[in-house]
Amino acid sequence: MKAVLWDIITIAIGVVLILFPGETMDISIKVIGVILLVAGVAGVILGIKGKGAYVVYTMSGAVVAIIGGVVCLLQPQIIKSILPLIMGIVILATGLFNIFNAFSAKRAGASKWLISLFLALITVVCGVIILLNLNSAANLLVTIIGIIFVYNGVSMLIMKALNKV
Repeated sequence: MKAVLWDIITIAIGVVLILFPGETMDISIKVIGVILLVAGVAGVILGIKGKGAYVVYTMSGAVVAIIGGVVCLLQPQIIKSILPLIMGIVILATGLFNIFNAFSAKRAGASKWLISLFLALITVVCGVIILLNLNSAANLLVTIIGIIFVYNGVSMLIMKALNKV
């Protein structure tokens, strides 16, 4: 159920990106900044309560999150310039993960695994397209990312329905 909810959220985010590209990017950067700050503070609290190597990993991750949050809130233009790169990498990684899942579905005996593989390959191509067009206008890229988010959410729902994964 959580996975289906995530796919629906992905579709909704895509629609918002398509309809309001400029505003969405500005708001998203601020929301990401707040989330990173909250996660960083939570990581510091967990790090203080932790023991051994766990403390080092938690505290270092918390510091990175806090720095990222501060940059998002104080220097949003920096984030705005690298956000397309980040999104391209995330979409590419999602597509590669989906390829792995398609082959896992094949090994599990799913009859429609080839459709999942095809959809995953399209996701990879979309990620590559974004990564090859980083110098495009940010708003156009946000719209493209929105379209890809909608596609990715729909394709994941289709794969889950076909393979019952």
